[in-house]
Amino acid sequence: MKKLLVPTDFSDNAFLAATYAATICKKQNYSLHLVHYYTATSSGFEENDINALTADPGLLKADLTIKEWTHKLQSEFPGIDISYHNERGLLQEALSKEAKKEGYLAIVMGTTGATGAKNIFWGSNTAIITMRSPIPVIAVPNKPVHTDINKVGLLTNLKQEELITLQEFLHTIKGDIDLALIHAHKEEESLTSIQEKLELWLVNIEPFNAVRNVNYLTAPIVKDDKNLDTVPEVISKIISDNAIDLILITKSRKTFFERLFTTSVSKAMTLDLQKPAFFGKTI
Repeated sequence: MKKLLVPTDFSDNAFLAATYAATICKKQNYSLHLVHYYTATSSGFEENDINALTADPGLLKADLTIKEWTHKLQSEFPGIDISYHNERGLLQEALSKEAKKEGYLAIVMGTTGATGAKNIFWGSNTAIITMRSPIPVIAVPNKPVHTDINKVGLLTNLKQEELITLQEFLHTIKGDIDLALIHAHKEEESLTSIQEKLELWLVNIEPFNAVRNVNYLTAPIVKDDKNLDTVPEVISKIISDNAIDLILITKSRKTFFERLFTTSVSKAMTLDLQKPAFFGKTI
C-alpha cells in the first residue's frame, strides 16, 4: 500500500500536519507512517528525560508518546493503517534516507514545530528537507486549514519543470481539480503581453485530464527587484485573495520557497505560509 511519511516532534503544529496527512490518506486509501528523530540535546523533553536518553537509547518516553499519537489519530481516522517508529538521528539527514524506502509517496510536515530553547526549530528544517527530499514534500501551515483540495494554485514562470511538479501532484493526490496559474511579473511588462504568454502556456495543461478548469492570476512586482521579499509578498497576496486550497511550488523557485520559511520578524506576517504547499521531489 502507498503511504505518507509524517515526521513529528510531538508539538501541536506537528499534529496538525499529521491530521492533514491522515485526511489525504483517508481519501486516497493510503497508509500513514509516523517517525520521530531524537538526539540527547534536541529531543523536546525535560532535562531529566534528556539525561535518561543518554543512558537509554530505547527512548521509552518517546515510544509511549508516539503510541499515544497513533492512538489519537487512529480514533479520529479508524479506517487508516497507521504505523510508527522512533530513531536516533538528525531529522535533516535521517528523513531523506527513510523517504527512499519503498512505498512512500510524499513527506507531510509542519512549517515549524515546537518553540523554545529545548525543542527543535522546524522552519529551517522544512526548507532544507524540501530541497533534499527524494519524494515530494507537503508543508502544512501551523493553523487549521481547509482539507478539501479542489482548487490548486501553480506558481509559474512558464517553465517546463513546473509541469513535472503538476504531474507529481496529480500522481500523489488523485482526483479532479481546478487549476490557477499564479504569475508575478515586472511592473513595466505589458499586461496584454503577459496574458498572451499565459494563454499560450495553457496549452501545456491540456494533457492533464484531472484538471477540470484552468485560469491564471497575475500581479505586478511594484518594488525594486533587488528586494528578494517582493516576489513572495506579491504571490502571497494573490493566494490570500483567492479561494486556493493548496499551492504547487517547483524547486527551481528557490528564492520564493526559501523566503517562505524566513525567521525575520518583520516579514513573518507577510511571508508565513498560509496554505498547504506541495514541493516536487529532488531529481
